[in-house]
Amino acid sequence: MRWRAVVAYDGTGFVGWQTQSGNGRTVQEELEGCLSTVLREEIRVEAAGRTDTGVHARGQVIAFDHAESIEDVPRALHSINSILSSEIRVYEFRQADPDFDPRRHAVRRTYRYRIWNAPFSSPFEVRTSWHVRELLEIDSMREAARALPGRHDFFSFQTADNIVRPSVRELMVAEVHRELSLVEVEITANAFCRGMVRNLVGQLVEIGRGRAPVSSMAGQLAERDRSHAAPAAPPQGLFLERVDYS
Repeated sequence: MRWRAVVAYDGTGFVGWQTQSGNGRTVQEELEGCLSTVLREEIRVEAAGRTDTGVHARGQVIAFDHAESIEDVPRALHSINSILSSEIRVYEFRQADPDFDPRRHAVRRTYRYRIWNAPFSSPFEVRTSWHVRELLEIDSMREAARALPGRHDFFSFQTADNIVRPSVRELMVAEVHRELSLVEVEITANAFCRGMVRNLVGQLVEIGRGRAPVSSMAGQLAERDRSHAAPAAPPQGLFLERVDYS
């Protein structure tokens, strides 16, 4: 039987989602170990997104196969969460279609990036936001973000050492919000290149600092040259917020 669940995690103490050989803790490895213990069967988990080192998730979607029916889902969910470390929680545990693939069947993914924009960092935000001291010009960031929705080649905004072709993606939402010292960038697309959100946020922050013109966002899209773009935003501010299916 096929099962799916929504997973949230604080990625600070992990080297990413995907299991790696001897390179530190991964979310996938800890989940598989816990599920295998509770369900008394070796479990292999698939995910909608392979988050990088230090990146968090509120709405990661996973799927796995289990030979037997799970009669008491609430009890199984309680057992899973009681064994998992406090950095990971599993929600919305339910049966899925036999062919459900959390990555290939996703139609939209939403990421949220958090920026703590104040002269001093906050001890309550240091694990989950990027501290930017200079007062950001939010209107300029919003204007630059308007260039992003639509179908574009995001070659300039993927990780330089992990170039993927084609790099055309359909971006639906790019919004910048401020509430007091917290600035959040929300980006929704059908799929993302590696490092794309952090690179887009890095460019938006350069614009917000006044170090790059508003037009530089559209210019980087057209130029297709990563070497001329702003540095990527650090990982700790990034959250996989939600994954949508048809």
